[in-house]
Amino acid sequence: MSVTEGGQDLVIAGFWPRIGAFVVDVIILGLVGMVIGGLMYSSLASIGAPARLIGFFISLVYFGVLNSRIGNGQTLANRWFGLRVVDAQGELLSLPRALLRYTVLGVPYFFNNLPLSATTMMSPVLIGLLSLVVGGAGFALVYLYVFNRRTRQSLHDLVVGSYVVRVQPEAARADFPPIWRGHLVVIAVVTLLSLGAPAVVNRLVRTDLFAGLMPLYQTLETQPHVMNAGVTRGWAASTGRPTTHYLSAQLRVDAPITDDAGYARGIAQVLAKGDPHFSEEDVVTVGLSYGYDIGIASWWTRRAYSFKRGELQ
Repeated sequence: MSVTEGGQDLVIAGFWPRIGAFVVDVIILGLVGMVIGGLMYSSLASIGAPARLIGFFISLVYFGVLNSRIGNGQTLANRWFGLRVVDAQGELLSLPRALLRYTVLGVPYFFNNLPLSATTMMSPVLIGLLSLVVGGAGFALVYLYVFNRRTRQSLHDLVVGSYVVRVQPEAARADFPPIWRGHLVVIAVVTLLSLGAPAVVNRLVRTDLFAGLMPLYQTLETQPHVMNAGVTRGWAASTGRPTTHYLSAQLRVDAPITDDAGYARGIAQVLAKGDPHFSEEDVVTVGLSYGYDIGIASWWTRRAYSFKRGELQ
């Protein structure tokens, strides 16, 4: 879409150029993250989930500074794709507005897939906040990117009043059309639904299955080297073979374990001792993960071990 101002058209950038530029920017940041990860591997691995804040800060500086008037409203990829971030008057954004713009975009991503402790799972306030940020805001960002064809603004653009346009040197101002209000209704409905997450989680933790696993979950979090833990119970069936019932633990550890198999066996024995339904299980599996995740790059070493019930008694 274009708007004429002073004989020069200011053209809102289309979907594919924006996506292409964003992908290239992500690749650039990923390369930076891999270099940092290679130089600080052990330190980042020992930090755990908070290491994602490092990636967020790097991304905030990159997008915030370059998309402001300091960077002429263009990241490196935007320069290659001929795009620029401007406000409703066609002017470049101030640094605070550009930083806020990326914060709205980046926070849902960097909060997504964060490992949740037992304490967090039991807190309706924290669950509600995460649901609102990751579910509500995350949905709004994707939905508007895809369906807001009139102004091509996503949530972060709406918050600061920005637009992404094609580079037009002589165009400085334009009266952009308003966003279709139906999009705002959809976002409002999904946001309200996301606020119901604490009630869903509360009902889940009261189920027999989850309640039975919670003590195991809490016990594993207190074991040496364990940063985050997850426990699942399930079964597997195949044609011609009896059903196999299993108890599985997935652990993120803070240091390379010199005796991985021995450590995993110790974890399996902790599960066997603490599980009142252990006699019903056939196999205990333990997965160990060691590495880092800074959001813009990650590297993991993973190993899995399996123990039959008789080996642990």
